[in-house]
Amino acid sequence: MNTEKVMLEIKTVEDTEVKAKAFLSCKTVGKLVLEDSVTAIGDWAFAHMQNLHTFVLPGHEIAFGKKVFLDCEKLKEIQIRDDESGNPGTPFFMASAVRVLKKEELCRPELAGKSAFHREWMKEYDSALLHFIQEEDAEGFEPVFIGWFHVEDTDEQIPRYLKKRREDKVELIFQRLLYPEYLSGEDRTLLEKYLREHMPYGSRAKEHTVVFDMLCDPSTEYGTDIAYMKILEKAGCLTKETISLLMEQMEEAAAEITAFLLKKQAELTKGNDYFSEFEL
Repeated sequence: MNTEKVMLEIKTVEDTEVKAKAFLSCKTVGKLVLEDSVTAIGDWAFAHMQNLHTFVLPGHEIAFGKKVFLDCEKLKEIQIRDDESGNPGTPFFMASAVRVLKKEELCRPELAGKSAFHREWMKEYDSALLHFIQEEDAEGFEPVFIGWFHVEDTDEQIPRYLKKRREDKVELIFQRLLYPEYLSGEDRTLLEKYLREHMPYGSRAKEHTVVFDMLCDPSTEYGTDIAYMKILEKAGCLTKETISLLMEQMEEAAAEITAFLLKKQAELTKGNDYFSEFEL
């Protein structure tokens, strides 16, 4: 059992305003709930809350300050009370908008959580998502200087930054394809293309194995949930070569996933068998 999760608090805020820096660097709260009385949130109110994973807010308009969710790296859900969107992905999109896309202006519960405005809100989200996917991986990199600066410090930071950016892109693509409500065909094509380009292949495989590596990481859900394999299948990422590599690396995969990959491998093998077309 993860004792850290057990120890984290659920904090409720009933005031009309969350003051600036109210929870700055707070590490003991895992879930934060804002009551309907809250109408304003000050600058840096929840910044650096390193264990905040769930945020609940009312469905009305709230005035957000600057960098409210800065460095909330574990924030996975922003839930809207009385959410009317009908979209199960809304809490995850709201969280990724502020955590990864850095678009706090998308934290608009009065739009995202209302059926009349949700489709337009999703268009804004998808526009920000596609912009993020198409950005250069090095975009936004700023070296962190600790002590005396040496060139090798930056040389070590850049690869980590690039790896994190690619993982963030794949995470958000998986998330969007898992909840595809209102996703246009053109946008789906672009997202699936990114997945295909970042499976292992050829001489550039070292730079383009982020999807493969995430699937084979036992600490993530990507290699344990069959839904992600089905997304990759639909995107055209599962070739005979890729499947063989996955099965080699995912030795402890769930039986459901192993069976799925074996079935897909058999289908591909049969499809490439010249004599199979003469079978009765």
